[in-house]
Parts: sequence; C-alpha cells; structure tokens
Amino acid sequence: MYLYRISNDTKRSNLTFKDMARIPKIGEKLTEKERFCLDAYLFNGDNLDLAYVMSRNNPYQGSRENLHRLALRWLRSPDVKAYVEEKRVIIADKVEKKFSVPEQNAYREKEDIVRELNILADITKDPKQKTEILMKLADLQQMKKDPVEETEDNTVHYYLPLTCHKCSLYIANKRKTEKEGE
Repeated sequence: MYLYRISNDTKRSNLTFKDMARIPKIGEKLTEKERFCLDAYLFNGDNLDLAYVMSRNNPYQGSRENLHRLALRWLRSPDVKAYVEEKRVIIADKVEKKFSVPEQNAYREKEDIVRELNILADITKDPKQKTEILMKLADLQQMKKDPVEETEDNTVHYYLPLTCHKCSLYIANKRKTEKEGE
C-alpha cells in the first residue's frame, strides 16, 4: 500500500533520493518482537491482549480491563496501525491471487462464488463491507433454493365449475328448506 510515511507538509514530488532514504519505512520503528506479535494477531484477532503482553519486555501486572485498554491504544498507534493495514492488504492480495484464477472467472458456479464470499467475509474487518458481503451471500444461497422449488411444481391445475344441482351447498340448503317446510 504505502512504502514510506511522509508528513503532510512534505510533497512526494519535492523529495530527493536522499530525503526518501531518511524517511522511515512502515513498521521500521517497531521492534522485531512487536512485528511478530502483530503478525500473530492478524491470524487470530481474538488474542490482541496476549499479543500486547508478549510484545512488551516487562511482564504486565495490572488489571485485565486496563490491559485491554492498553492493547487497543497500542493497536491504534500510528506505526502499529500502518503496519497492520499493510499486512492486511498483503494477505488479501495473496488470498485473491490464490482463489481467483483468470480462466475460472469466466464460468463461475454458485458454489465457487459462495466459497469466495465466505473467505472475503472472514477477511474483512469493516462492519459495513462485512454486512454487504453477508447479505449478498444470503441472497445467493436463497437463489440456490428457488430453482429447486420451480422444478418441483410445474403442473397446472384446472378446476371446472360445478352445476347447482351437484353443489354440496345447494344440496344442503335444499334439504334444510325441505325440513323447515315439513
């Protein structure tokens, strides 16, 4: 995504090669231990607190609530946030290359689309995108059921009207009036 972090007041066009060499690369300020813990967090997002504790040199001795707050603050710090976003893009690109082969894109079947949407739903962290993907997935799975229902009942039923003398209501009413007349 971004190879170099540039401050807002500096334009890329004004930078020389020497200036570019002085700009730190994304994740360069992080220690090796922090990068390793962040990589582990990317593959299992439930272990943010554990990743934070493992990335520190000294053991944590505070409360769990405070630990979670510190871990979230660490995750939102600019260097960590940039590193995580860069790695997410790399992982998404690798998954996209692995599961979408150009010759398969022309004739995809519903099962392939469902599988890819499930993978995208697992990868996506943005709630709006995840909701849209899951809605499309639900629509597609509903489409699977529709052709089955259409093929089951293709017969057309014709009902002919009854004459009055054969109608059960007419016969019942006639009997009732005959009983009342007696």
